[in-house]
This record gives sequence, structure tokens and C-alpha cells, in this order.
Amino acid sequence: MKQQQERKSVQIMTQKAINDTNKYRKMIKLLIAALLLLILLFLTGTFCDRTVAETLFSPDNTFIKVITSTGVYPIYAVQVLFYGALYERTLHSSKSKQFKMVICTFFILTALFLGFNGGKTLASRNNLGEIFPSFIGNLPVIIIISAILEYPLFFIGYFYAKKSDDKLLTQRIFGLFIVLLFAFISMQVMKNFFDRPRYRTAVLGYEGITFVPWYKPFTGAEKYVAAYGINADEFRSFPSGHSIFSSLSTCIFPSLAWLFPKLKNKQMQLFVAGFIFCIIIMFTRMLLGAHYLSDVSAGAIIGVLSSIACAAIQLRISQKIT
Repeated sequence: MKQQQERKSVQIMTQKAINDTNKYRKMIKLLIAALLLLILLFLTGTFCDRTVAETLFSPDNTFIKVITSTGVYPIYAVQVLFYGALYERTLHSSKSKQFKMVICTFFILTALFLGFNGGKTLASRNNLGEIFPSFIGNLPVIIIISAILEYPLFFIGYFYAKKSDDKLLTQRIFGLFIVLLFAFISMQVMKNFFDRPRYRTAVLGYEGITFVPWYKPFTGAEKYVAAYGINADEFRSFPSGHSIFSSLSTCIFPSLAWLFPKLKNKQMQLFVAGFIFCIIIMFTRMLLGAHYLSDVSAGAIIGVLSSIACAAIQLRISQKIT
């Protein structure tokens, strides 16, 4: 009887792994199709950025400002959530007490940092701070946002990881984290390499600050910041950070199925939801004049490439038990 139960358990796990590998293969194909679409949009933006920006520009739409602020939320939220899961896995592992204490402390501190950073980003001038300027750099507001929207996710991650029987959960999470880190570093490098005035700044009539294609060097950003009192961030239009973060939802949303039982068989729907979310955020960034079409499509290309890498990693992990 016991052998039959063990054999049945192995069969169930094997079938689940086969289903997962099929889903990740299909996801990779869809991501490649999305990548081709984004490349087409990027090429269109390269030649038509100014026309598209002039057509869409609607800077005073409060509803759009609220929507666009959500674009940065998933990348911080999912990390806090999964650090709670990693804490649970480590705490109940067979490792030594000293090892568990060190690693669990690291997970807690990292989750606190990411949660605070997420709150700070949500309150920044490119997000809710655009609607409520008093939020920008306001420590009590940042703490409140973090306490409501970020930190509870750590406990949710801990609770659901405790109920999960996925023996590869830790590997899956670290695979996702590696991809998110790569995307974040890529964004920082590119934003510091390209100086491009945002459209909303280019239309204000400052002498020397006009529309500049992404491929043409723009010089003197520091001079204009000092001369006109403009925030340095106004010269970091290319690529769009919101688009990078929101396009990562194509791997972030499906990853929720690792923890939540009701989402187990809905990874493809979560993937589609992530892509739709990305398109919405891209559109809102252009409406607000924060980015051009080439900016948002370039950002989404980085995010989708990262998601392809994530799906490939998850495919490899799932194949371990087939």
C-alpha cells in the first residue's frame, strides 16, 4: 500500500512537471512573438516619436497618473512576497541553527529594504508624487505606503510557502530574482548612458531643450539642470523604467501560481494579464509625456527579454523531475 502511494505521488509530480514544461515552452513562444511586436513599435518610434507624442500628450489627467503609478509596484511586491517564502523554507530546513539564523535575518532585512524602496518609488515624483507633491521624500508617507502595500506580503509569502509542497520552490524563486536583478541593472546602465529630455520638458520652451531622437547624443543636461532648476530625472527619458518593470509582469504574474493553489492552472492567463498590464503602463507613460514610443518599447524589450530568460530558467527547473 505504501509503495503504491509513493508510486502514485511520483506519477502526479511527474505529470505536473510535464505540464509545467509545456506551459513554459508555450510562454517562451508567446514572449518571442511579443518581442517581435515590440521591436516593430521601437522602429516606428525611432522615426515617428515626435508625431506620436504630439498626438497623445495629455499631462493633466489625474486618473492616468494613478494608473501609471502601479507600473512599478509588482517588481517590489513580488520580491517581498517571495522573501517571506524563502524565510519559511529556510526556517524549516535541516540546516544548522546558526546558518538558519544568519540567512533568515538576511531575508528579513532585504525584505524591509525592498519594501521601503517600493514605498519610496511609489511616492516619488514620477508616480504618486506627481499627484501629491508632498509625498516626495516624505518619510512618514513612505513608511505608511510600505506598511500597507509591501510588508504584509512577507507574511503572506511565509504562510503560503508553509502550505506548499513544491520542493523546487526555492530554486524557482532564486531563478526569478536573478532575472529581476539583471533587468534592474540593465535599466540603470542605460538610463545613465542616454541623456534624453522627456517630452513634457521639451515642450516647455526652455532654450536648448527640444525634441531629441534617442540615437542622437544630447549634451549639457547638467548645465540645464543648474540653469533652469529642472530635476535631473527629466533628462532620463530613454529607456522607460516603468515599461521595464511592468513588462516583467509577464514573468512575475505567472510566478504567483507557485504559491497560490487557486492560480495553479492559470499561468497562461496570468501571463496574458501581465502583457496587457505592460501595454497599459506603456500607453500611460506616453500620455503623460514622460516617455516617447521608442522609450517605452525599448524598456519593454528589455523586460520581455528578461522574461524569456526567466521562462527558460523555470523550464530547466521543471525538467529536473521529469
